[in-house]
Amino acid sequence: MSAARSDVRLARIAVIAAAVFCLADWVLVEDIGFFGGLGTDPNSMVPTALLFVAGYLAAFKVPVAAEVGAAAVDEAPLDTEAVAAVSGRTAGSGWSQGLTPAYMLRSCAAVAALAVVVVGAAPMAAAAVNQSTDPILTQAVNGTPNSLDLPAPPFTLTDQHGQSVSLASLRGHTVALTFLDPVCTTDCPLIAQEFRQTDQQLGGQAARVDFVAVVANPIYRTAAFTNAFDRQEGLTGVPNWYFLTGSLPALEHVWDSYGVLVSAETAGAMVAHSDLAFVIDSQGRERDALIDDPGPTQAYASSFSSLLLSRIHDVVHS
Repeated sequence: MSAARSDVRLARIAVIAAAVFCLADWVLVEDIGFFGGLGTDPNSMVPTALLFVAGYLAAFKVPVAAEVGAAAVDEAPLDTEAVAAVSGRTAGSGWSQGLTPAYMLRSCAAVAALAVVVVGAAPMAAAAVNQSTDPILTQAVNGTPNSLDLPAPPFTLTDQHGQSVSLASLRGHTVALTFLDPVCTTDCPLIAQEFRQTDQQLGGQAARVDFVAVVANPIYRTAAFTNAFDRQEGLTGVPNWYFLTGSLPALEHVWDSYGVLVSAETAGAMVAHSDLAFVIDSQGRERDALIDDPGPTQAYASSFSSLLLSRIHDVVHS
């Protein structure tokens, strides 16, 4: 077997393997683009497979031509005119003689497949760096907010300064409420920063909004831990930030009232708990329930704050 024929066969095997992988990824991971949680994916595996196939067709002659060409070379290895004739060219001809209709068709197919990949991936890449699309990104991860209109469950707890704070005492302000573990090192610091960023984006309207976190840890729940968390996250100077705690029965009552699940992990300080946030209007009524999971990648790091900001604006101006 000549080296040229060997290269063609290896390339063919590689393209078939790549196409099978792309199709498997499209069905099993991308959920055919719209059936599952990755429905926002631009079906990138389909055009990628087409790109592999089109690139192979553009790079190599069809098998019959390759085999005839190889036979001609074996029979008359020094007859360059015969080899050129079999490959579709005449001796001494220019490069333009190789631009046959079949070659042009294969090249256009390769360019078209690349264009499909770019057209599909470019909007997603732009969305990842464009903050105006952040609510879309976070809703793709966590789902859309649930609109509500019912009385928010009352509570009375103690803030990080030792002062009693109740939901009734916050009446007249819009309240953004969440639940944080003060010794958490993963999601909770990110969620706290989302709340802090939302407060900054409110500007002058922040005077009409209170950001409230309730401790979501049955063990590490004293003010010493909430204050340490605030110092760590730069929240000590935020006047409308309240990190509330209390006795275990009082906390459990609030968790149950808002549907927050808290489960202590074995051999660890952190706990597993629901990543939930609520927007409560100035009359003490729940208006929105949101999942504030930070998301799987850095691209989603500022997504929730934009969504929360939009929901607060809607409630404040309603």
